[in-house]
Amino acid sequence: MSKIKLLYDVITTMKDKESLSGTLKLEGRRDQVKILGLDNEFEKNMAEGSIKAKFSLEMDCEGKKVKHESSTQFDRSSCHGGGQHSFMGRIMAHHCHGHHSHHGHTGPCCGLKERLARLSFLLSVLNSMKVKDQEDKSTVLSLDFADITGEMKKTIHEKLLHKMAQHHNGHQCVCKEFSDLDDLKAGLNILINKNREIEKVTLMIEGRTKDPLNSPRHMDLQAELRFTW
Repeated sequence: MSKIKLLYDVITTMKDKESLSGTLKLEGRRDQVKILGLDNEFEKNMAEGSIKAKFSLEMDCEGKKVKHESSTQFDRSSCHGGGQHSFMGRIMAHHCHGHHSHHGHTGPCCGLKERLARLSFLLSVLNSMKVKDQEDKSTVLSLDFADITGEMKKTIHEKLLHKMAQHHNGHQCVCKEFSDLDDLKAGLNILINKNREIEKVTLMIEGRTKDPLNSPRHMDLQAELRFTW
C-alpha cells in the first residue's frame, strides 16, 4: 500500500473520533541513569469537551529529586465556542493558532506562504518515511532521522529542540540538557492497526551534551503514546 493511501485512510478514520483514551510515557536518561520519568493516563470526549487525566512526574536534577502526582477532570465544551470537536480538528486548530500574529502577517491564520512551507515540510517527511506491513494486517510507519538530508534535517532538528526548550519554565535543569543536544539522532514509529486506527507512537531521541565542566554526556529520551480503542 502506498504511503499516501495509508495516511488518507488513517486520517479519514481518526478525524471523526468522538472520544479517545490512552497513555503517554516518557523516560529520559543521562549516561544511562534515569533522570526523567512521566506517566500520563487520559480520557477525552471531544463531543462533550470533557477530559479526565492522571499525571505522574519524577525528575532528578543534579541529585535533587522531584516527584509530582495529580489528577484532573473538567469540561471544555464552553471554551472557544465548542466549534472543533473532532480529534483531527483540534490538532489542526492548535497547529494554525497564532501564526499570523507571530510572523506579523495581517492576513488570515495559516496564510498561503506558511501553508506551502508546511506542505513542503510534510511531503519531504513523507518521502523519507517507510511502510512495513505486518502479518496481522497492521502496518508500521517509520521515520529515521538519518534518512533525512539537507535543509529538512536542520528544520526538524530545530523543531525538536524548540519543543523541548518550551518546557524550560519549571523544569529548567532537566529540559535544558535535552534541548542542547549535539549529534542528534531520532527515530519515529507509528503502529496502525487493521482498522486504520493509530495504536502506538514511539519516539527515540539521543545525542550529546556537556556538563558545567565541559565533559561530554550522553542523553537519550524515549516516548511512547498508546491509544485504547
